[in-house]
Amino acid sequence: MYQLSRRTGLLAACAWGFAGVIPRYLHAQGAPRQSLPIPPELRADAAGTIKLDARTGTMRFLGDRDTATYGINGPYLGPALRLRRGETVTVQVTNNVPENITMHWHGLIIPGSADGGPHQVIKPGKWWETKLEIDQPAATLWFHPHYYPSTAQEVIKGLAGLLIVDDEEASGLPLPNRWGVDDIPLIIQDRRFTPDGQFFDRMNIIAVVNGYVGDVALVNGARYPEAHTGRGWIRFRILNGSNARSYNLSTSDNRSLYVIASDGGLLASPVELKQLLINVGERFEVMVDTRDGRAFDIVTLPVAQDIMRLPPFDGPLALVTIRPDGSDGPAQLPASLARLPALPQQLPPISQELVMNMFRDMPGMMPLKQAGLPAMIESGKTDPAVVARVVDLIVNDPALPEKEQLSSNGVNGQPFALETINFSAARNEDLRWRIAEGSDVMLHPVHIHGCQFRIVSHDGKPPPPQLAGWKDVAPISKGGASEILVRFPHGATRDDPYMAHCHILEHEDSGMMAQFTV
Repeated sequence: MYQLSRRTGLLAACAWGFAGVIPRYLHAQGAPRQSLPIPPELRADAAGTIKLDARTGTMRFLGDRDTATYGINGPYLGPALRLRRGETVTVQVTNNVPENITMHWHGLIIPGSADGGPHQVIKPGKWWETKLEIDQPAATLWFHPHYYPSTAQEVIKGLAGLLIVDDEEASGLPLPNRWGVDDIPLIIQDRRFTPDGQFFDRMNIIAVVNGYVGDVALVNGARYPEAHTGRGWIRFRILNGSNARSYNLSTSDNRSLYVIASDGGLLASPVELKQLLINVGERFEVMVDTRDGRAFDIVTLPVAQDIMRLPPFDGPLALVTIRPDGSDGPAQLPASLARLPALPQQLPPISQELVMNMFRDMPGMMPLKQAGLPAMIESGKTDPAVVARVVDLIVNDPALPEKEQLSSNGVNGQPFALETINFSAARNEDLRWRIAEGSDVMLHPVHIHGCQFRIVSHDGKPPPPQLAGWKDVAPISKGGASEILVRFPHGATRDDPYMAHCHILEHEDSGMMAQFTV
């Protein structure tokens, strides 16, 4: 087991070049590896309709044990919806799971009435139909339920899928575009299982403060799969579909990641990185040069949050093996990608501040301190006794009564309430918002509905280049703040408002969400 301290772990991992990274999942000697599942593409039919069916199913994630799941048009996760700028489609969502759901189109710039937020409930056995008019640049988006207060458990069970917008400008670039060959989707999630193989899920004080802590990594619903791809430049559309965990992605042989797009579309030019941090809800499109034909792993390195450094995430963890043994592809890495609008020299005054609040962070952190977690992380040595105590808190601490759950977190001093509109925003105006933490220093990737925005400052400095394009998630941590420039082209009424919330789903489901009209 690798032993990494908070201060030196990432630097050491980079220095090693990961030449000796060993997959942290144990497979029987000679057992075949599972192929990376590729979600099927789904486009509108001749009538301009897309039909989605949320249903129950079973999967085998752990050997011969069946896990009860939810999925969309299948047993787990959903298809990749392909939409094109300029088209209008009708989407019909049928709910065949035994609980209320909604379906939110995360990252689409659409009116509040089509957004699929907490007010647009689909009861079991019922269906919801909405029109989606697509008018935004090519991007990798996603869809998932947004029912309050059980979004977290519904995503854990498998309700999520990719939503890809295409346009003429992106199609004219020499980017990889052969789905499943050199254009590869990677939906990364972590899960924890009960002894009988079911998904673990408990909204206790540890969860509402720290979020969901899994100990199994899944990529497209598979444990450490392998992908046989084309040879040449490969494009990875990466979605952090976890409930709470961030990933610090790299490659096992230290080859470069060229970031070409963020949440809302292409960057101005590629950004070369050796490590890429992706928080929950975020998407990045990354190109990797595989012209040498050599296999490598995409790995995740330890992140800053103490509880997210429990095994097997206490060292480099292999997520998926890439084997570029197919035919050579014609794709290239362009020097320039998209023309992003210049930010105004004179920004408008701040019109809205969103402060993330945690009202029970001390009761959620103190047991971890008493169990020895911070001291263990600081020592750089994984202590099985400490790990056992922390895992016991995660799985055995009693679930909170719903009233306590719903009042554990908030925005601007108030827990979320379905009947309360927290503020209003002007339509078709450039607005400058500040997203911040008060006394809280935990990670909060903040998502805003109905828009794509630009981060104009991150902790008082210009954002790093991979965050300088179109975004719908602004991560803040360590008492920091982000300022964004945002515009809302569509309206959102009191009956169908937009949401602004932390995308750690356990934070969202315990009050860290506000709703607003436009």
